[in-house]
Parts: sequence; structure tokens; C-alpha cells
Amino acid sequence: MIQVKNLYKNFGEVNALNGIDEHIQKGEKVVIIGPSGCGKSTFLRCLNLLEKPSSGEIWFEGNLITDPSCDIDRLRRKMGMVFQQFNLFPHMTILKNITLAPVQLKLMDRQQAEEKAMALLQRIGLQDKASVYPNQLSGGQKQRIAIVRALAMNPDVMLFDEPTSALDPEMVGEVLGLMKELADDGMTMVVVTHEMNFAREVATRCLFMEGGKILEQNKPAEFFDHPQNSRLKEFLSKVL
Repeated sequence: MIQVKNLYKNFGEVNALNGIDEHIQKGEKVVIIGPSGCGKSTFLRCLNLLEKPSSGEIWFEGNLITDPSCDIDRLRRKMGMVFQQFNLFPHMTILKNITLAPVQLKLMDRQQAEEKAMALLQRIGLQDKASVYPNQLSGGQKQRIAIVRALAMNPDVMLFDEPTSALDPEMVGEVLGLMKELADDGMTMVVVTHEMNFAREVATRCLFMEGGKILEQNKPAEFFDHPQNSRLKEFLSKVL
């Protein structure tokens, strides 16, 4: 589904990504971990060109999205993105937040979009919040709404950039629970997170990044129980 070739990203003198090559297959749940500043969020944001690479190629479903002639807005409709901050529109109700993009982009008419939104809200037990505003919700509720908003576009892949890092600890579980449900449903997912238990339980593959490079990757059991790279061993000894 996603192919990355020799990807570099520079911020002035800082080399955030240093020649990454990676394949992500349909149905995979790829979890990226690593210390702060290692390039993992930059890598994730390059996958849908929220960050424009300095060089290299990114292919999505057979389309070279780093080609300047590529209609990236059209392809982004198939790439759901969930951020650390919820980015809900504070002046719109929850229902309006979810239906805005599908209606504006003419993917659905208003009735279809509202029916889809209500079905998604029912799935996460928040159908009674459709007419309220974001400031009336808890952090965990806002993040679940942000995930549902992305799902309303019927994406082929979901990209998560540390979706629980802004939450109180007791709210983390409800967001990870929804993400586990999506994984069980077969959604292709790329997740940047510090939640090691989630990575162990849900990932089909874990990547460890440091210095803008992928130093090690493996299935979760091998990755956590038998790490090969010395830097990964050191990292896991501090976070597990």
C-alpha cells in the first residue's frame, strides 16, 4: 500500500530523516517507537505530505505522491490522520465536525453523512454527544471523536501521531480500545506511540527509529523479547 524509497527530510542544518526505505502492506499494523526527536513523527507526516520530503519517493496505492503533479488532496481522502491534539472545530457540534469533510468534498450528501456519523458515534457509545460542542467533552472523548471523524471518510489507511500523549492516564485506555477494534477489523494502521503494551498486543510489525533511521524492525515478540540492536536494547530497558 505504501512504499518509501531513500527518504530524506532536512530542517535547515538538521537531518530529521536519513535515507529511509520501507514497505507497508495492506492490512498491516505498523507501530513506530523511538526516543523524542528521532524522526518518527516526521516520517509519519511525510507519508501524506503534511511534511514535504527533501528527497526520495513515496508511493501510495501505486501513485507517486512526491511527484509535484500528483493530486495529493484527492489521495489524502484515503489516508485518515489523527494527531496528538484533537483539532476539532470548537464552534461546530460533534455531528458537524464529523460530517463537514464528506459533505464539503461531495463524497456524500448531508443525510448520508449524518447517518454514517451517527452509526460511528453509536459504535463508540457517544451518540448522545452529537449535538454538543467539543469543549463539553473529556480529552478521551475528543480523541475518539477525532478518530471517528477520520473514519467518516472511509480511509484505506489510518495514520496515528502519538494519539494518547495529550491525554490523562485514565483516558488513554478508551482511545487505545477503539484503535484495537480498528486493528481487529483489518484497518491498515501506522502508529507512532509510546504505549509499549499496545505495540506488543496490536502491531504486526514494530519499527525502532533513532537519528532519522530505522535501526531495527521485527514482529512484536522478537522485537521486545529478543532485540538485536544495542540502542534498542538500551531504549527498552528504560521504558519497559
